[in-house]
Amino acid sequence: MRPIRRRVSSPVTLYRLIYRSRNNIVAARPGADIGQEIHAILEASRRRNAANQVTGALLFTGSGFAQVLEGPRDVVEETFERIGLDPRHADVVVLSFTPTEQRSFPQWSMAFCGQVGDPAMGAVDSGSSQHGVIAGNGSDVLRLLERVIQREDDWVTA
Repeated sequence: MRPIRRRVSSPVTLYRLIYRSRNNIVAARPGADIGQEIHAILEASRRRNAANQVTGALLFTGSGFAQVLEGPRDVVEETFERIGLDPRHADVVVLSFTPTEQRSFPQWSMAFCGQVGDPAMGAVDSGSSQHGVIAGNGSDVLRLLERVIQREDDWVTA
C-alpha cells in the first residue's frame, strides 16, 4: 500500500508586530504642535501602509505610543525599522512579533485612537510605567486596540 501524500500548507506569510515607545515629539521637534505631528504620522503611515498591504492601529496616550502592524514579514520589518529611526519615538520596545492567521485590523491601513481621558486607556498608560511609556504586553495592547478601534468603527458607521 502506498502512503497517502498530504499537501503541506504554505508557510504563514502574514505577521503581526506590536511595539510601544515613549513620546519624544517635543524633544525631537521643539515648538512642534503635537496634534499636527500625530496627523503627519497618520497621513504618512496610511499612505505607505495602503501601498504595501500593511494594516494596523496606533494608540497615542500623550506619554507614549503603542502600535500594531500587520502584513508581509519583510514589509512589517521595514516599517518598524523606519519607526525606530523616527526621532519622535524613544525607548522603542517590541512587545510581540509573530506569524498570524488573520489580521485584527483588516479594513484599516492605520486606525488611530488617542483619547487620553478614556478610562480604558488607564490599563496601558499608568503613572507607574517606566519613563511614562505604555505598560502591558503585546496581548494586552492588541486586546485594548481591538476593543477601542471596534468601538471607533461603530461610531464612524453610525
